Amino acid sequence: MAELPEDIAKTLERYRNPPNKLRSLQEINARYKLTLKNYKKICFTSGDVRDQKIAVHAEIKILGWVLGKPEKDVIKDIAEHSNRPIFPGQFQK
Repeated sequence: MAELPEDIAKTLERYRNPPNKLRSLQEINARYKLTLKNYKKICFTSGDVRDQKIAVHAEIKILGWVLGKPEKDVIKDIAEHSNRPIFPGQFQK
């Protein structure tokens, strides 16, 4: 078997042993807010975006869990960025 080029070997080694970099609370919070904005864009997009919507919804819930937010608050944040009313009077201000 032929030897792999050095850059491919390094990439494979990095893939097998990824660096364990912890994210700061600010980075996680920024990602949470960005993901909520992406969720809003997906909700107001026409077409078949169900799979994307489910994946982004799951990411928001996980990020909320990492931030220590109560599930109720995470669901409320999701509802505020959705085009479908989840709570009575959600779109009435």
